[in-house]
Amino acid sequence: MSDDFQMPDYYKSIKKPQAEKEILVKRKCFYCNKEKEMGKFQRYCSTLCRSQGTRNYVSGYKVGY
Repeated sequence: MSDDFQMPDYYKSIKKPQAEKEILVKRKCFYCNKEKEMGKFQRYCSTLCRSQGTRNYVSGYKVGY
């Protein structure tokens, strides 16, 4: 086994994709009205608020099963 292994030139030029950083925006929670930094599709500040806020949600746009 050799410790002086050289990486091939073509391997050095390949760059790994950078992870996209999610843009966080301060908005109010739909359930408790606390202001918290949330992602693009988040509307509740915690899992508790999400479960309580969507438990008895009645809307014509809701998908029913």
